[in-house]
Amino acid sequence: MKKNCLKLVPVSEDDAEFIFEMMQDKKYQEHYLERLIPKNLNEAKNSVKKSIKEMEKKFAYNFILKEGKTKIGVIDIYKIMQKDKRCSIGYGIKRDYWRKGYGTIACKLGANFIKTKLKLHSIEATAEPNNKASCRVLEKNGFRKIGVIEDYYLNKGKYVNRVLYWKILEGKKNGF
Repeated sequence: MKKNCLKLVPVSEDDAEFIFEMMQDKKYQEHYLERLIPKNLNEAKNSVKKSIKEMEKKFAYNFILKEGKTKIGVIDIYKIMQKDKRCSIGYGIKRDYWRKGYGTIACKLGANFIKTKLKLHSIEATAEPNNKASCRVLEKNGFRKIGVIEDYYLNKGKYVNRVLYWKILEGKKNGF
């Protein structure tokens, strides 16, 4: 992995097929909410179009992590709350690139975008409790584990827990 070659590129309609294929992997789906997995390519294309509109309105930012021309994964910045200067971040790495440091770099690039471009104060992230790799990615990027939120999402007809992580980007770090 050439860390200096990795970059975040705003999602485009051309990325729908990559996103669809990545999310069809059964191992990838183990840690992902069913409602976010496109059922077909057309659904993925519509989701990308919606993401582009959200970026234009600055409601959310969706990126493809690329190494040269190779698409590695996705980064989502959402729940942007300008009044409180905070947001949420999510990421997904194509299984071919798991356990190679790409998730850690992707999260770092996302946090840097949030700090330098959006000028926000803090970031939250959640991880599926059994997804130890994702928890490590967040911890390596300076996120602090706050605790487990019980019944955070309704997924496949049952409630699932999430581990909540928090990162303060600047200023006085109170309360922890």
